[in-house]
Amino acid sequence: QVLTQVNKDLGHGYRIQESKQINVSGRWHSNQSFKFLYFDKRYLCQCTEFSISPSGRYAIFQISGSLEIASFNRDKLRVSNYLKLPKGQLKQVIWSRNEKQAELHFQAEKSVNGNANDLNDVVKKRITLK
Repeated sequence: QVLTQVNKDLGHGYRIQESKQINVSGRWHSNQSFKFLYFDKRYLCQCTEFSISPSGRYAIFQISGSLEIASFNRDKLRVSNYLKLPKGQLKQVIWSRNEKQAELHFQAEKSVNGNANDLNDVVKKRITLK
């Protein structure tokens, strides 16, 4: 089993760390990758979808596994959760000019009975950052 870690500087004090696990040949095969978002030395999340505001004051991210959305305020060093947003994959974040609001675009999920939303449907929600 091989574990590699790669750090990538995203600017404004943010960085992403990608850890890869590759099992030795001849054994059960796995090629997993995990991404972790940090602000300086502070761990923010294990996530693949995130957006950092142009000034770096805020970061919005989707937590792996749960699809929950959270934001980080660099000035207050605080994480805020947004529990009433759609449970779909985050596709895009559009920041307002003053960065106090953002429009989130989610990939629509199938309905409970499995036949409602088209997979191309995008759900848009606006949030005010804390």
